[in-house]
Amino acid sequence: MDTLSKSQIEMALAARLPSYKVTCTLHADGTLSAILSGPETDHFAITGIVRAHYRGPEAIARLANEILREMVLSRQGMRSSRLQASSDPTACESGRDR
Repeated sequence: MDTLSKSQIEMALAARLPSYKVTCTLHADGTLSAILSGPETDHFAITGIVRAHYRGPEAIARLANEILREMVLSRQGMRSSRLQASSDPTACESGRDR
């Protein structure tokens, strides 16, 4: 099976991630970048996706699941960083001095 085209990948990802607008860019080295724009200011970018690893519907489903997993992990990391910063008394004190 041939590697999916840019528009096929965008349509397949958009179908699996319906609350996001998916914009893909193909690169000369055979990799793909995807920008997912969600509601309000929710954006997520993935780069360096090797298109040759994702051939066919099952592979696109796997890619969508991998993207969702990365989005969840990223959000958990951001939330954890915010909680650590807000629980750090020195961060709170320095915020008052500004």
